[in-house]
Amino acid sequence: MDLVDVAQRLDAEEKLKLKYRYLVRHGAIGEHTEVVREDRLLDVEPEKDVFFVSFDDRDVIWIKADEAIDVLPDDGIYGETAGH
Repeated sequence: MDLVDVAQRLDAEEKLKLKYRYLVRHGAIGEHTEVVREDRLLDVEPEKDVFFVSFDDRDVIWIKADEAIDVLPDDGIYGETAGH
């Protein structure tokens, strides 16, 4: 994924969202589940390989580039998805 291209699209005021995976820790130490989400893409820092998203439209979190699955047009639908 070309983060410089994504940054240029955001600079051109294109509305985007990020599909990404992250681990949800639960239960005993080491237990986790991989979750796939889509959230509004706010910014990207290509030199640090990091995306910034609006998690649940409340909190800003950062996502490493290797956790990103796809950059999509923002359709206003956010949250967990059915898969990759």
